[in-house]
Amino acid sequence: MKKTHILILTLVLLLTSSCHHSGSKEADITDIEIEQVQIKRYGMDLFNVDPENVSAGLEELSGEYRFFLGDNYNDTLSIIQISEYINDPFLREIAGYTNKTYPDLEATEEELTLAFRYYLYHFPGGHVPSIFSYISGVDFDHPVQYLDTVMIIALDTYLGKDNIPYQKMRIPAYRTRRMQEAFIPFDCMREVVRVKHLDPYPGERLIDQMIYHGKILYFLDNVFPGRPDTLKIGFASDQLDWCYANESNLWAFLVENELLYSTDFQKINKLINEGPFTSFFEKESPARTGVWLGWQIVRAYMERNDTGLKEMITQKDAVEILTRSSYKP
Repeated sequence: MKKTHILILTLVLLLTSSCHHSGSKEADITDIEIEQVQIKRYGMDLFNVDPENVSAGLEELSGEYRFFLGDNYNDTLSIIQISEYINDPFLREIAGYTNKTYPDLEATEEELTLAFRYYLYHFPGGHVPSIFSYISGVDFDHPVQYLDTVMIIALDTYLGKDNIPYQKMRIPAYRTRRMQEAFIPFDCMREVVRVKHLDPYPGERLIDQMIYHGKILYFLDNVFPGRPDTLKIGFASDQLDWCYANESNLWAFLVENELLYSTDFQKINKLINEGPFTSFFEKESPARTGVWLGWQIVRAYMERNDTGLKEMITQKDAVEILTRSSYKP
């Protein structure tokens, strides 16, 4: 990898992100060795296929990209569908921006290699998936997907917050802020723990949702030790500072309004889901303040209990984690 590329990326992250405390102790991964992660560029290779000779192009790609192309890539219907796909003006524009933005993915591959080493330390016997990038048509609701043994990255959802197609699509700023390269490794590892280690149905109460998301973020603490909290949760620095400054008030609000054990879908959404801010609070607040509080509860739980990361992740009782955390900001 190019050392200057790593240095520049590191300096940018340090200048633009707040750290605060990581909530975990760094593991010794000296003995954990894996092959360098390589992200196979399906999107780049597919859009380099000659539109006038799609059949021959697919034949060349079929060996490496069977996951996407399947076994019937050369039948008439498949050729027609793929021809329409790679000749779509919007998709060709997006593919052009993507390939220009990412002539290579060396920095991301380096980050993921390190993160998977930490992952295998905490989860011995875990799997490092085959990873591909592709052009999704800016499916920003699913930037990374983990399917069995394969992870796919919609690389066109990471073109930078000021990207012209995003402006044309009027994607809100609170989403585009995270649609940049620095967040790719974090989104990838978030999918690892979500798909491979967490119950997909954590419960209907607010506290269940808070602890579920808190577990994911604490997992990121451990596979990205020392990295800024802003990259893990996707808050701007001033939003993260706002949370720390108002932590006791946020907690008091949930307790006083008896929200922790509420199953009110609309109220939970206001505290857990995406948005420009949390509507219960002032506009300087970030959205997902309930997620951030869940993270602090899990951190407190791990600080006060002799529990390993894997054991905590599989603990199903959110109330027990809250109780044993003795969380009182």
